[in-house]
Amino acid sequence: MHNRVLVARLAATMTVVCVLLHAGCAYGSPAAILADTTSDSPQGKALWVETPEVTLPPAGVPADFNRHLGRLPQPPSGVHLPAPKDRPVIVEEEGHADFTHQDNGPKKGTIRSAIAPGYQYTAPTLQGVVSALDPNKQSPLNTNQALAFSSKASSYQPNAKLIDMSAIKVPLPTNKWWQNLVIEQGIDPIHPYPYVVKCLANASTVGFPKFQASATAMTSNMVSDWQIGDSTGALTQRLVTAYDALGVQVVWSGSSGNTKMAARFYKGLPFVTYEMTSIAPVLTTIHAILKVEQLALTVNSYGANSGANATKLASQMADHPSLTQVTLNDGSQWLLVTKPTIQWKQTGNSQLTPASGSAPFTGILQMAHLGDNPSSNANVLQAYVGTYPTEGSVTYAKIANKQGSGRSADIVYFYKTNTDGGGDTSMVYSPSSVSTSMQLLTFVLPHHVDLLPSSSILSPGLSGYRSAKGPLTAVAGNIITYSQPLDGTQSFEGQHTMPASDKASIQKQLLIDVATSTNVTAPDPYFFGKGIAKIARLYQIAQEVGDSVSAATLKDKLVAYMKPWLVTCSNSDPLVYDTTWGGVVSTAGLADPSADFGQGRYNDHHFHYGYHLYAGAVLAKYDVNAFAPLREPLSQLLRDYANPSYADSQFPYMRHFDPYDGHSWAAGLFTFADGRNQESTGEAINAYYSAYLYALALGLQETADFYEIILNMEATSGRRYWHPTLAQAKAQYIAPFTHNAVGILWASKADFATFFGANPEFIYGIQMIPFTPATRLLLAADWVKEAWCPDGSSCAGGMKPAAESAGSNGWAQFLYTALSVVDRTTALANVAKCTPDDGNTLTNALHWIATSGQQPVG
Repeated sequence: MHNRVLVARLAATMTVVCVLLHAGCAYGSPAAILADTTSDSPQGKALWVETPEVTLPPAGVPADFNRHLGRLPQPPSGVHLPAPKDRPVIVEEEGHADFTHQDNGPKKGTIRSAIAPGYQYTAPTLQGVVSALDPNKQSPLNTNQALAFSSKASSYQPNAKLIDMSAIKVPLPTNKWWQNLVIEQGIDPIHPYPYVVKCLANASTVGFPKFQASATAMTSNMVSDWQIGDSTGALTQRLVTAYDALGVQVVWSGSSGNTKMAARFYKGLPFVTYEMTSIAPVLTTIHAILKVEQLALTVNSYGANSGANATKLASQMADHPSLTQVTLNDGSQWLLVTKPTIQWKQTGNSQLTPASGSAPFTGILQMAHLGDNPSSNANVLQAYVGTYPTEGSVTYAKIANKQGSGRSADIVYFYKTNTDGGGDTSMVYSPSSVSTSMQLLTFVLPHHVDLLPSSSILSPGLSGYRSAKGPLTAVAGNIITYSQPLDGTQSFEGQHTMPASDKASIQKQLLIDVATSTNVTAPDPYFFGKGIAKIARLYQIAQEVGDSVSAATLKDKLVAYMKPWLVTCSNSDPLVYDTTWGGVVSTAGLADPSADFGQGRYNDHHFHYGYHLYAGAVLAKYDVNAFAPLREPLSQLLRDYANPSYADSQFPYMRHFDPYDGHSWAAGLFTFADGRNQESTGEAINAYYSAYLYALALGLQETADFYEIILNMEATSGRRYWHPTLAQAKAQYIAPFTHNAVGILWASKADFATFFGANPEFIYGIQMIPFTPATRLLLAADWVKEAWCPDGSSCAGGMKPAAESAGSNGWAQFLYTALSVVDRTTALANVAKCTPDDGNTLTNALHWIATSGQQPVG
């Protein structure tokens, strides 16, 4: 058995508990061309702005912008929102008899934009992009049957002082990147890259993390550079009032109903934006303020090719927010943006207040760190001031080239902004009405850059901004589309046809493993899941090699083990439905937050239930009658961790998956200063692979397509951030933290370690298990070759010495199985010497080498 350490904050204290191991584009107006003048004026530094011709997008934008959006307050009076236009809704049906159409209109609780009066709430039609599965309709996985598990409330209740329960859609999310805002006291930071933010009861703080590294970890500081609040102390409460697919809204208020401050936090924004209503703003920094400089914009006649254009540009400048550059004694420089204008006055060494005094201010405040090249970055940023997102959605488009090579699906991030009326995209794209400053500026991560054409990258761009995943790259436009490759996806079988030379040895080993490796006694959902998935793998292999006797034995064992857990609920640690948070948890986990790996607080559900779903998928494929009584409870486990429908009233949408980062977060209802984390990418891959197979076995093709897309997104991010090549590691992490593997990736740090130990075989191995055909998505041949022996000689830090150090245990077997991608001979010579892990068999290792590893010559 292996040990994993779960670090969880319980009752606002840190308790350490030992537990068991368990080709796209960005559309919109092009960047303004700016030139920094060398002359000074009484108003401060002057910038020339030339607005180039607007580039119209092709007719391709998401068809299913999420309609389940919640309430936001009206915009402050100082922010102009053009009148939007209504747009029709595209409706799609899942092509299966079990599909139940349920379209109840807008759902409360996720972000609706700051909407201009009279805005009619409809989803925008984005022609040419059709969703693989409409998330606004009831999923065919939900057959409207009663819950398969008994219901029980959790003693860990949502903190009503942190969440506006009247506005938030339930069930509540449990694993979002911003989860710290709504658990415990709500004061731990969140990480909207590139910033770190805290939301206190009376103020917000913003910091620009500095990253540093050792050989074992890359970390960031948690410094709050600025605090934003009301100088009269009028703000006394803050609530999370809405969220959407990409972000969250926080609103501060006080005893006076007129005093409010609101912020929408999204990852990848250069500006942090606060909407203020009757606020006496005060900005306080932990540093000394060295300089406060007002910036002024002037129209550049170059490019104003007519008097009308020059007049238009001048008009836009008059409506432009005011800009202030602040230099602090830590060497950093910040851009402050306000509309209407605030002339900032320095008070003491570390405070800024309006020169006009404490008169109430209604408008917007934006803050941006100026990176490592303040002059250049300021020039770029000033073209985009005043625009911020009010809603965010993600569309997973239908798969292209479905029957041939080059299969892919477009992933579309779509932001409504304050400058388009919260959704009228024609305002963004109309050449006759748009200034560059109405356009949204965002950052993308390294895996996005890998999949975006170079023409999508802003040039000149922004420098000196990063996250724990590496440098951030600027793009302009409120729609970002990239093409997610799907070529490597596997079905139930492996990548290759089983060589005839391997079949006999696999058949022989199968008989041994059926007799000796199919007892499952684990009482917890994780290890029980591994046990039944192991049997299901043998069942699948028995079908492939034509051993009907073994297949029948394995099927009977599978059903016998699964029924007490899923049908009669008579096992020692029964699963129950948590009515408080909307999920299926273990009885032990519900009673004790440290039990079952924090299962009752929603840690690792995709790891745990992914194994159960794999077993169910194989059973459904080969014996629908044996599967029938298990279908509803298994479907509910799938809806627990990967519910594809916002219309589902019992489970939150896609509990773990983060579409911006392209991967899941395993950590649930525990606070961590470093944000959410995930350790086992292999088990995350297995979760969505199992979901994909399950939908295939049930004949739900559109649902299967959706899960195939999620699976490949998880694998793409897994390869990029947990399995980087050395060149990638050097580019995205900080020396000396430059390994071929990351053990745990957090929102703000990376560890070359696991929760259960720092042995290299643990770090490499946990990113691979369990070995199924989908594991091949993670194990690129060039990575395996380099990771086996990174330096080509001593192999220091590589899988080779890790496997040798592990000796003949299950971790060594995993590493040798992975080696088969590039060295079949050495792999076969070693896997048989190893004792398999409790979730693996030698049969499975041999089968994986034969069907997913390097093919034999001749």
